[in-house]
Amino acid sequence: MKQDIDYFNGMTNEDLHQRFMQKLYSKTEFIQYNDPDDFFDPEQEYGNHITQCIAEERNFIRELIRTASSEAGTVLTERQIEEMVQKKREEINQLTGSAIEDYIEKVSVTYIDPLPKCGQKYLILQWLYSSCKYLKSLFK
Repeated sequence: MKQDIDYFNGMTNEDLHQRFMQKLYSKTEFIQYNDPDDFFDPEQEYGNHITQCIAEERNFIRELIRTASSEAGTVLTERQIEEMVQKKREEINQLTGSAIEDYIEKVSVTYIDPLPKCGQKYLILQWLYSSCKYLKSLFK
C-alpha cells in the first residue's frame, strides 16, 4: 500500500534539486562582521546559509510526505518518515554532485570590522571585554 501513494506530490528528484539550488543561489553576497581580536572563520556566513538550505529542504520533503500520507489516510511513524526523507536526500545528493562546491566558489564575502579599537567610546569596556575573553581562552 505504501508504494501506491505518491508521497512527493508529483515532484521528481530533479524538481526537488532545482528547488534546492534556487534557494541556495538566492543569496550569494555575504557580509561578515568580526572583532579583530576574535578568531575568524571565513566559512561562517555562507556555511550557515548552506546548512539552512539543507535543513529547509529536509523540512519541505518531510511535509510533502506527511501531507500525502494524511490525505491517503496512512499513518506513518516518525521513524518511517525520517527514513523516507533520508532516502530522498540521498537520491537528490546524487544529482547535486559538486553543486555546493561550485556555489562556494561563486559567493563573495565582504569583511567589515565594526569599529576600530581606538574609535570605541568606551575604551575601558572594550579592554575589559578583551581581558575576559583572554582569561576564558586560558581555561578552555
